[in-house]
Amino acid sequence: MKQNRKKQENPSPLALRICACGCGIEFQPRRSDQFHLNSNHFNFAYNHGPRKVKYAMENFVTKAIRKNDRILEKYFRLFKQDTVTLNLVILQADGFDSRYYSGVDSKGQNKFFCLYTYAFMLTKEGSNTNVIIKRK
Repeated sequence: MKQNRKKQENPSPLALRICACGCGIEFQPRRSDQFHLNSNHFNFAYNHGPRKVKYAMENFVTKAIRKNDRILEKYFRLFKQDTVTLNLVILQADGFDSRYYSGVDSKGQNKFFCLYTYAFMLTKEGSNTNVIIKRK
């Protein structure tokens, strides 16, 4: 005799899962190690999870160096000279941070801290600290 059983909608032995990227979509995994709906969701989870944490400090420093370079460019173009001398307080008011630079160029006694396009040297005159700006 034939039994009237309703066919299961989901014949897979794997239970439904919620995508691990954080989107909240419920999906039927094709493999036991599938935790994301598709490769786009996997890439999103990687780029906003481990990779973001891994490169957080590097991104912060790069951003600070770019900002310093833009500030030096602003004053270099303003004065239109080969070398520009400014008070450090003026640059710091714009957000300049002398702790972040990409390299050092030492020529004799002069020690220039290099950014992407510009370089600067700190000089002390009495109680004032001046910054000499030049193009690399």
